[in-house]
Amino acid sequence: MAPRLLPRAAFIQSLRQSSYTIPVSPEFLASPSAKLVNPRGHVMNTDNIAQTFPASVVAELSDERALALFTSGFFGGFIFGFERFILRIGGYNLLPARYTGFEVPPDAVTIWQNVDVPDTYLLPVGSCLFGSFRMLAKHIAAVPSVEEPSYVDYAFGSDEFVFGGCHRFQINRLPVTEGEEPKIQIELQHLRCNPQKNQPSVAEYIERFHYVYAKTLFANGIQALLR
Repeated sequence: MAPRLLPRAAFIQSLRQSSYTIPVSPEFLASPSAKLVNPRGHVMNTDNIAQTFPASVVAELSDERALALFTSGFFGGFIFGFERFILRIGGYNLLPARYTGFEVPPDAVTIWQNVDVPDTYLLPVGSCLFGSFRMLAKHIAAVPSVEEPSYVDYAFGSDEFVFGGCHRFQINRLPVTEGEEPKIQIELQHLRCNPQKNQPSVAEYIERFHYVYAKTLFANGIQALLR
């Protein structure tokens, strides 16, 4: 496992260059992961953080390896450290990753230490990180293209509680403009809701904190990807 000491310049650069918008893709909103988190179709809040790079930065990486690196930085980086600590000492009991429509496969694993989050491959579907984040789906394009992005979905909370949501880490290949270098886009798509009542989730009371936290978590993921 590679060390978690990541280049600081890449973190700062990502904070400056990543874009933050509210809409997410219709495909994510209509995905099986979104329906598991929000089975009653309640109102959802969303946001999307994205950063564009020359395709050459991942030329030597498979899409799975790139997503695994981003995952290791996101969940294993220093920004997530306090949340990891709270979850490990029992905080996960308040917000367990449990979904009534999802049966955990037998090969799923549970991760409690940041150094155990793999950066060379994605865990099996159903695997749980720190008790509160469960991988519900992953898709690796057989032939990476503009039409078929690769992604992995990590849900949090529970449809049996008043708070739940999902992160989608996605790699997009952008249409090539003549005379320009091919580009890729790394996205963190996010949705959250109150699965029990058709009203905004409690997270809307800390919207500004969420913006800063999401941007810094994304930057940790980009650090790991570019190291």
